[in-house]
Amino acid sequence: MPDDILLKAGLSVRELSVYRLLLAEGELMASAIAKKTGIIRTNAYDVLNSLVKKGIVSYMVRNGKKYFRSTEPEKLLDYIDAQRRDLEETKDEIAKILPSLRAVDASSERPIIEIYEGKEGMKTILAMSVRESLRTRKEILGISVQQQKCRELAGPYHARWYADREKRRIKSRYLMPSHERIIPVQHTSFKRLPRAAKNPSEIFIFGDITAQFLFTGNLFTAIVIKDKAITQTYRDYFDFLWKTVK
Repeated sequence: MPDDILLKAGLSVRELSVYRLLLAEGELMASAIAKKTGIIRTNAYDVLNSLVKKGIVSYMVRNGKKYFRSTEPEKLLDYIDAQRRDLEETKDEIAKILPSLRAVDASSERPIIEIYEGKEGMKTILAMSVRESLRTRKEILGISVQQQKCRELAGPYHARWYADREKRRIKSRYLMPSHERIIPVQHTSFKRLPRAAKNPSEIFIFGDITAQFLFTGNLFTAIVIKDKAITQTYRDYFDFLWKTVK
C-alpha cells in the first residue's frame, strides 16, 4: 500500500503507522499498538481517537478491555468525500468574507512581501496568478522564464495550469533566456532575450503582484511582492525590454 497516497489522503505519519499495523494484525489493544509502533502510550490513544473520528478505525470492548481494529478500506473513500464536502463548505464561507479581508489588506500602505518554498509554494503562486489575472484582467508577464524547471518542480500541475490559462483565454508574454526550450501555450507570445542577458531569477508578473523565482539546485524559493505601484514599475520595465528585444 503506497504510503504517499495515504498521506495525501490526510493521514499523519503516526496515523499511517497505526493504521497499517491494524491492517496487518487485526485487533489490538492500545498498549500493544504503542509497543509495536514505538509511539508513547498516551500519544497512541490520541492517534487512535483521531482514526476513530475519521471512521477508518473502530473499537470494541470485551471483558472490560478495549480492542481496536481497522474498518473496511472503503471507509477511506468516505473519509475523503467528507473532507471534500467540508472543504467546499469552508470555501463558500471564505468567499463570503473575502470583501472584508480585502478591505483590511487594502488599508495597509506598505507592500506585502511573502516567501514561498518548494512544490506546494509554486502551486500556490500558479493558482494565485490565474485568480489575480482574472480579477484584474491584466496579462501575465515573465522575464527570464524558466518553463522547464517549473514543469519539473510542479509536475502535472504545471501542465494543468497551462490548460486552465488556455481555457480562460488569459493573455501573456514571455521573455525567454536564449537557451531555454519553449513550452508552447495558447494566447502567449514569446521573445528571446540576448545571450548576454543573464538574470539569476525569473521575474513573474500577474495582476498587481510580482514574484521572483529562485532555483538553487533542487530547491525553489519565491519572493512575492503584493503592491500595485511596485508591480506597475515591473510592467513598465517589461514593456521596455519587449520593445527593445527583436
